[in-house]
Amino acid sequence: MKSPKIYNLTWPLIFGGALVLMLGASTVSADASVGWPIVFVGGVSLAAGVLLIYLRSRISDSED
Repeated sequence: MKSPKIYNLTWPLIFGGALVLMLGASTVSADASVGWPIVFVGGVSLAAGVLLIYLRSRISDSED
């Protein structure tokens, strides 16, 4: 995967995941059966964004 594609996916995953995670955390107090799956989806999305930052740091931008 090219670096610009990773860059375009990274930040929406991180910020979207954080937003969904906070939404789920606030929903857990009202209805746990709805809130925990939302927390899980937000956490996975946030973790995927962090993983993409790591992968992007390991990719060299040089043309071979």
